[in-house]
Amino acid sequence: MSLELLDFMKIENSQLVKLLVSDVAKKNICDGHLYLSVGERKFYLMKPGVFVDPDFIKKQAINNHEFDFQSVIDEDAKEQFKKHFNELKSMKLEKELRAKCTEILSYFCSVYSTEAHFLSFAMACYEEFCELPIPQQLMMHETDMYLFRKSFYSAAFSILVGIANDFYHFPMLRDFYNVTFSLDIGLCEISYSYFVAEACNLESRMPGSGRGYLENEKATELEKDTFIAHPEKSYEMLKSLNILNFPELAEAVLFQHELSNGSGFPRGVFKAQVSTWEAVIIFSDAMVEILPEYNFETNVMEFLTGFKSRKLLELPVSKVFRKLFFTLEHFKKIKDTGT
Repeated sequence: MSLELLDFMKIENSQLVKLLVSDVAKKNICDGHLYLSVGERKFYLMKPGVFVDPDFIKKQAINNHEFDFQSVIDEDAKEQFKKHFNELKSMKLEKELRAKCTEILSYFCSVYSTEAHFLSFAMACYEEFCELPIPQQLMMHETDMYLFRKSFYSAAFSILVGIANDFYHFPMLRDFYNVTFSLDIGLCEISYSYFVAEACNLESRMPGSGRGYLENEKATELEKDTFIAHPEKSYEMLKSLNILNFPELAEAVLFQHELSNGSGFPRGVFKAQVSTWEAVIIFSDAMVEILPEYNFETNVMEFLTGFKSRKLLELPVSKVFRKLFFTLEHFKKIKDTGT
């Protein structure tokens, strides 16, 4: 990491520093976002904890030789979340667990504004909950940076959703995190391509559309197989890692694309009854779609109120959503009114 970058990380978030492409080595970049500036537009290139690939930068920045690096982590908020999680880790009594989880949600609602980016919470979750081995994480990032980012945010969101739905024990929350993080790890192989990625994006927005898209684009059989089989591959990989305290949670990976009418994949199994823990993971993943910007990073409540997903309409997860929304809205009202 360059000295200029290290020095900048001590500067206020409102300030920007130009970095030459030649100064951006393939090293770990923490606590910030990297943007490519083109006129008035800014393209999101990466998030903390991943690697800058010089070849990727050269491809994306043919006529641009300078980058803006802006720190968006509230370090105090991140450390406070980690402190809460560590205290939760040692608690056993349900009364204590409930009180601590209420405290975590309350603190989240007090700091989710632009002054304390959602990324502060996501990084705290990553540091406290992630058990996925580094080689698997690197494989995901090197396969598709946006896929990795989606997994990163979905996993953090599963902590919030799990707590709001009365899952208090640290081992269970950690499993929620790692299962959600691993949902799409089965995609990360050599036959993954732009077409597979786009089919997955379409499937998230409109269930049943992914396969038709691959047919229309004349995708290869390998690409079609990767798309259809990735839930089972993710499931097998997650089980083989042996990182779950509650192995049955891995079934949520297997059923992530199964719809209640039996039209899903890979097996076309009827999933009329989705358990609460499955719903938490499926809902958390659906919350974070690959969009130009993640609106909930700066305003969670606004994002939630405007969020719609046909995929979720096909599955019985409304109770999970209502409980999360009610919990966060409750704390928001306390913050706004001071009551």
